[in-house]
Amino acid sequence: MLEDYYIDKILEIGEKKGFEVDIFISRSENLNCELDGDSLDSFQEDRSFGIGVRVLKEGKVGFAYSTEEEVDIIYRAMENLVPDKYTSIPEPKKDVPNPKGVFHREVLNIDEEDLLEDLNTMKGILQEGGITVTGGSVERSYLYNRIVNSKGLDVEEEFTYYSASISGIKDGETAYDYLSRTYRFNVEELGRYVRDILSLPKGVKVPYEGRILLTPRVLNSLLAYTLLPSFSAENVQRNRSILKGKIGEKVMGECITIVDDGTLDGGLYSSKVDGEGVPRRRTVLVEDGILKGYLYDIKRANREGRESTGHGVRDYNTLPTISPSNVVISPVDKLDNYNEYLQINGLIGCHTSNPITGDFSVEIFNSYIVKDDERVPVKKGMLSGNIFEILKSAMPMDDVSQRGRLISPSLMIEGRIIVS
Repeated sequence: MLEDYYIDKILEIGEKKGFEVDIFISRSENLNCELDGDSLDSFQEDRSFGIGVRVLKEGKVGFAYSTEEEVDIIYRAMENLVPDKYTSIPEPKKDVPNPKGVFHREVLNIDEEDLLEDLNTMKGILQEGGITVTGGSVERSYLYNRIVNSKGLDVEEEFTYYSASISGIKDGETAYDYLSRTYRFNVEELGRYVRDILSLPKGVKVPYEGRILLTPRVLNSLLAYTLLPSFSAENVQRNRSILKGKIGEKVMGECITIVDDGTLDGGLYSSKVDGEGVPRRRTVLVEDGILKGYLYDIKRANREGRESTGHGVRDYNTLPTISPSNVVISPVDKLDNYNEYLQINGLIGCHTSNPITGDFSVEIFNSYIVKDDERVPVKKGMLSGNIFEILKSAMPMDDVSQRGRLISPSLMIEGRIIVS
């Protein structure tokens, strides 16, 4: 292969110059179908290729990237050296996980007609409910990554993704849903969710205090901005994590167990290795409320004399940074045991949360009070709190689903909604 020729030449040049070399190659293909309102906007097909090269020598690191197959990239990397005594490249390992269900060849055969069929399916469900469609999309994606280094590591991986979204409006109320999987799924559930939300009676504007159910739809965004940054060893080392120095301490309620697992079959963020070539693993972060560990890439692990946990994530045009894989919260109680609570299905403003303290103040929408199987919609209101305080008494339910990185049930918490 032509690619192998360039890899061999880059490694050869690096070796002659006395450098260790790390090469990251990425290829992607995307086919997308979008609605503009309820009309077909466009089909768009994108293909991309990129190669990133790092060189290491005598406590210095250089980096360069290109969107073309070329040998000169290593010379640019060698010209961009900066001091970095903690970065290193890994030796190849024998025990590398091989999660199933991350690549589905049939996804590659999905064509424009298939995408349009799914888009029209969601659109039709909304229109049958008297709902005006405001947008939607369906996309199939393919990703190929290869990591090669001068220590003999050479790992190739393929991934597929299928994503869909739909949004609508009725009587001034809006609703939206989005889902991504590694395979083609039935998009009807997205259309039905938006239709059902917008078919409820007009919302009431009342303050609320009591049990609140945070569904996986909202937890994915809320925890990404409030909780997950605190597990990053980089944030810990830079004094940007409230969890610093608390290994072995009780930091959450005993019902909370959180695991990061990049080896799960079918996980959206599962893989053989991370972006540095370190094998993925299962990392316990919190067990029965006790803090057990942090997430490390190679650089941050070397600073503490530890092993990387396999969380160095990168693209061809970036250096590795720490990021979670699949974050799993264990279920505990049954939702059927509760007959009255406020169910929150949408949040606005999660990005304004404080990633160090865990404080947040967000607006709720698409929410309703559940009481004896009846649903009473509520107007928008504000939910404020601190995620670490909330997790001291939160109860995980049994309705587990994957939304983004999060594989979690809903959390039942105590709180209040303020309306203006």
